[in-house]
Amino acid sequence: MPRKIPIISLEDFEAKAKKPLMVKTLVSNIAEGIEDNLESINIAEIKNYDLILSVPKAEWKGGLEKALDYYINKETLNKAKQYFAEVKKMPLKEFNKIFTVKEIKENGKQN
Repeated sequence: MPRKIPIISLEDFEAKAKKPLMVKTLVSNIAEGIEDNLESINIAEIKNYDLILSVPKAEWKGGLEKALDYYINKETLNKAKQYFAEVKKMPLKEFNKIFTVKEIKENGKQN
């Protein structure tokens, strides 16, 4: 079953009008990508263009970090809880491939 991705207009993408939806899709699809051992994930399709936005595996860590920053900066506690719920679903082995314990501790000290 193909993953569903949002279809957004180029104008909405450029204005970041759909950022909450894009961040949610990013986190969810990274979790599925790890589970399915994918090399990249799709996060959106640009309406009226033959363009699908994808994120390669090498950029997932940065994407998850930016998603967490986004949720914290927006002070959306419920979204942050959802983010961590997605991360908790990841097998520990896969999570450790993305984040080292040292990075987790350092990020915790920065807040």
